[in-house]
Amino acid sequence: MPFAYTENKGSGNNSAIGRQMAWSVTALMWITILVVYRSQVALVVEAWGNLPSHAHGYVVLLVVAYLAWTKRAALAVAPQVPSKAGIMALVLSGAAAFAGEMVSAGVVVQFSVIFMLLSTVWAVMGDRCFRVLFGPLCFLFFAIPFGYDILPTLMDWTANATVIALRVSGVPVLQQDRNFVIPSGSWSVVEACSGIRYLLTSFFVGSIFAYITYAKWHKRLIFILFMLLLSLFANWLRAYMIVMAAHLSNNQWGFGLSHLAFGWVIFAFAVMVSFAIGARWRDPEKHIEKTSAGTAAPARITGGVALLTMALVLGWSQGANYLLNLPPRPVPTLDLSNSLNGLEKVRPTLAVITPYFLGASAIHDATYRFGDSEIGLTVAYYRNQRQGAKLVSVNNVIEPTHTWTWNKSGRMASMGDGIPELRVEYYSKAKAKAAVATVYWIGGRTTSSAMMSKFYQAFNLLTGKGDDGAMVVISTTNLGNSEASKALIEMFVRDRLPRVLKNLDVIQAGLNQS
Repeated sequence: MPFAYTENKGSGNNSAIGRQMAWSVTALMWITILVVYRSQVALVVEAWGNLPSHAHGYVVLLVVAYLAWTKRAALAVAPQVPSKAGIMALVLSGAAAFAGEMVSAGVVVQFSVIFMLLSTVWAVMGDRCFRVLFGPLCFLFFAIPFGYDILPTLMDWTANATVIALRVSGVPVLQQDRNFVIPSGSWSVVEACSGIRYLLTSFFVGSIFAYITYAKWHKRLIFILFMLLLSLFANWLRAYMIVMAAHLSNNQWGFGLSHLAFGWVIFAFAVMVSFAIGARWRDPEKHIEKTSAGTAAPARITGGVALLTMALVLGWSQGANYLLNLPPRPVPTLDLSNSLNGLEKVRPTLAVITPYFLGASAIHDATYRFGDSEIGLTVAYYRNQRQGAKLVSVNNVIEPTHTWTWNKSGRMASMGDGIPELRVEYYSKAKAKAAVATVYWIGGRTTSSAMMSKFYQAFNLLTGKGDDGAMVVISTTNLGNSEASKALIEMFVRDRLPRVLKNLDVIQAGLNQS
């Protein structure tokens, strides 16, 4: 809903001044948002240089600037009247940034900053101008480093697709998760083989092509989906052809630089084929008739909206800073003796996986005799969470040494008694087979999902229960097979995990009373 005002028919100069002020205010607000959230902006820019899959970050800015410039004719005739709906959108996006900062969820803050930039345009320049700029501004979301959560799934798909293609070609294959053996040698699907770079690049490039080529949103979405599917297929074809080339050439071709170059050749060919197919259904361009410049709200209204939007941006940020800089609460002494009584602490006889947790308030890490076997238990407790010391973080690694080979992921069904579904990772090193089960404890709630753990943490903060959280890691190693390791973990989970979780509840209650 736009702000109401009465226009003076003879105020052409005032309208021009109002339009100039609207643009100036929008630019000022963008600078304010980027400065206020400069730490998150710096992380995004850093990712452009460190993550090959997001090296197109700088190109995103050029694309947004170019597409916005192409809309200048439509912007010139669109009225500029501040929007109440835009202000409400700014309130909501600011609240999302506040929540993200409170739970140290950087990606939430980063996406919220983009929403705040869009909402500022909407609030200051109004509904019509925002509709014109909505498409170009949406490309800003591609600047955020996202998508790595699907990396394991992409690796699984690539391994399975390659094995299926090899078998169809008559090549005998013995597959174990992402590793497979053919008569000429053994292969393993690693991160570089996942195709995530192709997928994210296709998403970005395909979105640009769809936006420029089509006017209808359903056609744009169909083409983008087609591009994503084609990029997946192209990566599977690349993996298959490289393995086959090495197999047929007695492993004389298909490695090193030729491996990478061949992949990009296939990807480029897939993109060109997609564009050639997509261009057949191109929508006609819309021509904007030249008319007089659109009206603009008086300077006093635009200025008032500017002050309000700046107050909202600074208010959410300062509120988060105040709460995050309160005096730290007492840290725990992680005493789990009540839940582990009767278990003998031993020195491991086989190689074990020792997780790494950065900035944990307290850590319990030990190996116990359990039946006729050994089982490891690591509990990392977090309190007063902040950047560099938070439960859900890329810096917290289950296998930090990189000496074990990751094989696959799995799930362990819920066993009741407050135990959720657990996530299980399988590793191998020489003849040793290891399984690692993980679960989050968030102030009395449990989950195996990092996203849900953030949600629970935010809820606990809003209800005054604090930000206490822990990750429980249960691991075991044997010389048999991964299923035997999983069975042992299931026994430990059924027998001891409910006690450990209740022990954590007691620890938190004691801290809150102190």
